[in-house]
Amino acid sequence: MIAYDTNILIYALEGTSEWARAAQAVVQQGERDGAVLSVLAWQELMTGALLKGNGLDSTVASVLSDLGATKFVPVSQTICERAVALTKRFGKQVYGYDAIHLATALEHKAMAFVTNDKALLGVHIDGLDIRGL
Repeated sequence: MIAYDTNILIYALEGTSEWARAAQAVVQQGERDGAVLSVLAWQELMTGALLKGNGLDSTVASVLSDLGATKFVPVSQTICERAVALTKRFGKQVYGYDAIHLATALEHKAMAFVTNDKALLGVHIDGLDIRGL
């Protein structure tokens, strides 16, 4: 099972950036092998789509609901505690939603976390392969 950052879904859905194909491959891998993401990734995507307008939020909601092997999991107190511990360890390099995303991956025993966030790519956590596109 893998986990990935919200930016991977953004690139995959928009399909216009230089990272689109690589991001689409990551999402496809998640659909093949299983993926776990924080429900906050869902919220980030839906909020961005809503603010862009033109009914994009309906389109994004439909695409997200079609992801069968990708699970959006709730933020639990255990995940929050792990996120705080990550921020304590890494400081501003890992905080906020990023800390939640990584803690979710750890809590659900993902083998890898894919991101295009340069700050996160510099983080080393035993048992979690943090890699870029």
